[in-house]
Amino acid sequence: MSENYNMDLVRDIEELIKRYNKKPDKEVKKKDIVTLLQKASVLVPGKVSTKTTSIQGEILEGIDLQFDVVKDDGRARLLPVFTSFEQIPQDYLDTFSFVRINSGKIYKYIEECDNIRGMVVNPFTEFNLEIKKKQMSKKARTRGISKAVDNGDEEAIIVYDNKKYPIKKTPFTIGREGTNIEIPEGYISKIHVVISYKDGKYRIADYDSTNGTKLNGTALRSKVYYEVRDGYEIELSDKEKLLVYIN
Repeated sequence: MSENYNMDLVRDIEELIKRYNKKPDKEVKKKDIVTLLQKASVLVPGKVSTKTTSIQGEILEGIDLQFDVVKDDGRARLLPVFTSFEQIPQDYLDTFSFVRINSGKIYKYIEECDNIRGMVVNPFTEFNLEIKKKQMSKKARTRGISKAVDNGDEEAIIVYDNKKYPIKKTPFTIGREGTNIEIPEGYISKIHVVISYKDGKYRIADYDSTNGTKLNGTALRSKVYYEVRDGYEIELSDKEKLLVYIN
């Protein structure tokens, strides 16, 4: 995304929020703001810890960023995000470090945090807007997952916990909840991996999970598809193992 394109998006978002907050402007819907916001990059505040930092040549590794959290009137925990530096009060700017992240990734992060109920855009200003989890776009939460594909005669089965899960259509998902195979453990991401079928081959991708995925002992890069063959082993978070069988 170009910087100019993001600046144009930010101006449109801020103008829509301002109009939305000045009721009764019924022409502006919150869902329209959410849809536009998911295309933009936002600034997220946090505290930087260098306790585990190491230096590899000219690169710093192991820097930990702990996001800030604010509470609404009902004491619900919300992640603050800002559309631009102009919306950040000076004292807040002096207190926290800021990283620019695509809103779609922020949506996904919030979905996987059970103790965070949503986000608040531009708190402390007239351009503020609270967005709870249920108001976030389903499209944003599942971005990157392709449309359903019939696998024809090439049948695959996932074996997990002594149970067989046939893959009749893809995308086929494995995760903590709302997936084809549910593993309700805290170390499993909500959508941990996605299996697809293309050009006569099954493929698997780690869906930007928190604790990672291995295929036959090899760690997968996030959102990069790898071919899956008969007898391959999928390992999630170094804890859960699944076997793949393809006829």
